[in-house]
Amino acid sequence: MRSSLLAVAFAVAALCCSGQETTDSVYLTRDEFRFADDPRYTLSGGTPRRHTQVQPASAIALGTAYTGLFVFLNYQMSNSWWQRNVDFRVIEDGDYARYADKVGHMYTGYVSSTVCGDLLMECGFDYTTSTWLGAAMGLGYMTYVEYQDGHGANWGFSPSDALANTAGAAIYVARNLSPFAQNFMPRWSYMPVQVVGEQPTNGRDVTVLDDYNATTFWIACNVHNLLPENLQKYWPDWMMISAGYGVSNYEVYPANPDGSLSPSPLPIKRRFLLGIDYNWVKILPEATSMGFLNYLRQGLNYVRLPGPTLEFGDDGVRFGLFYPFAIVVPF
Repeated sequence: MRSSLLAVAFAVAALCCSGQETTDSVYLTRDEFRFADDPRYTLSGGTPRRHTQVQPASAIALGTAYTGLFVFLNYQMSNSWWQRNVDFRVIEDGDYARYADKVGHMYTGYVSSTVCGDLLMECGFDYTTSTWLGAAMGLGYMTYVEYQDGHGANWGFSPSDALANTAGAAIYVARNLSPFAQNFMPRWSYMPVQVVGEQPTNGRDVTVLDDYNATTFWIACNVHNLLPENLQKYWPDWMMISAGYGVSNYEVYPANPDGSLSPSPLPIKRRFLLGIDYNWVKILPEATSMGFLNYLRQGLNYVRLPGPTLEFGDDGVRFGLFYPFAIVVPF
């Protein structure tokens, strides 16, 4: 999850990319540039070039931003995660945080690759080329992070982290190049546990990037698009179904009578979820004057907002009307 900083910071670099012309012979048509049954948008709100024609100013801006971000994050992490470097070592942590960490790495690999690919399209690369290069750029930085973890005093190179990162980049490539895979959208939701009445992590400091008690990862399914044509009229095109996974009690230590923390944390509990989700490209109207707003509207489909959700797992079964808020009906 640490490398998801890459995706957030790249959004700033998007401002360096210029808009595009609208000549159909140069750019893909709107009908050609779609995700499942939805129109898709580049950062400038248009479509990518039909053939690669690198735009020097945009490419230089992207290269500078990528290099600067790489140096900045390396400096930050060298003074936090990677303090007291040791000889390279491999430490496998496959079940860390009851696998929530691995799902997080997959999502991060997917988002990082997506943002890199979108920026490359703005720099003049065609859709297929930007897909493969975007996956390589996103995965490249994350692999560097994993290598540096191998030299961290409190960490080690985790093969399962590297595999999850690769899987995330592969999901990005598959969704871009396979029309069927475009019907399944990885999503993420975050809500501080104090807001929903659960216990926060108290065993160590956490950030939004590794606060697994507050994080849920989802796969949203475009049900309408998968139904036979004669049944699609019975299912609203804006309504999706999402399956999610999360945990609770991650790094939570119970308090002793004297106020000190117990040396043993509470057992981590799993939660599996199934809920109604939303296709925001279908719900929100298309912007006609500022194309970048359409890219932001499209970006809402990377998160899962509160909605009716069935939860089942180590705490039993319950229904949340606005999950993750604690308005529930236990069974």
